Amino acid sequence: MNLIKSEFRKLVYPRSFYGYLAGAVFIALISSIPAAFSVNSLKSRLDGTSLMDPQLVAGIYGKAISGYLFVMILGIAIIGNEYQNGQAISTFLATPKRIKVLYAKLVIAAGAGVFLMVVSTLLGFIGAYFGLHHYPHAKTSPTVFLNLMIAAIVSGAVIAVMGVSIGALIRNMKIAQAGSIIWLSIVEKLIVVFWASGGKYLPSGLILGMMNININLKSTQKLFSISTSDYFQPAVCIVLLLVYAAIFAAVGSWVSLRRDID
Repeated sequence: MNLIKSEFRKLVYPRSFYGYLAGAVFIALISSIPAAFSVNSLKSRLDGTSLMDPQLVAGIYGKAISGYLFVMILGIAIIGNEYQNGQAISTFLATPKRIKVLYAKLVIAAGAGVFLMVVSTLLGFIGAYFGLHHYPHAKTSPTVFLNLMIAAIVSGAVIAVMGVSIGALIRNMKIAQAGSIIWLSIVEKLIVVFWASGGKYLPSGLILGMMNININLKSTQKLFSISTSDYFQPAVCIVLLLVYAAIFAAVGSWVSLRRDID
């Protein structure tokens, strides 16, 4: 408990934590507010983009979960900051059993990830509602919000744990954070575009599967098509995300325990 208290103080005392929170909120709002306008403007170019479809409207509200990118960055910073400023030496000297420190960091990271995702997702819902307010016919089921909140909570905990693990593997925090941003914001999206069926195995695809939203978009020029109908069910997605977290945590802990600290 003392380690957890110590890690909690390290998390909330620096102003950077509130910067990560602000970043998560910003990306949730910037993704959700214009989503309805974007979808409406693509009606002539993409089949399946009618706002009369409750599933598509649910997908617009689902944009509120976009803040998980900053959860990953925060998870990396939780351990990366210590390696960067040399604090890791005193931390592990005070607690020679490194595994206890890593466990405490993972617990704090999971809690922080959930907090960031809950706050940013709720505000993202408001942003999506504001954007959809101009289209009175756009409606969706109330159960969608429950599914989205469950997805936000689970993804927040898992992505944060993955972030800590990546920070333990790649001790240069800037490289780890930049690589994570490129992977989540560019590489995974390109994989979905060029290999649609493979997207369901990626972390972002599992988060989308947890939302339980069925979206089918097809280009009128037949250049590409995106369908979530064959994505895993929410329960399977939760299990697979937990497997991701367990694998990353195990590998990160194993490497961290066997590497010297400079």
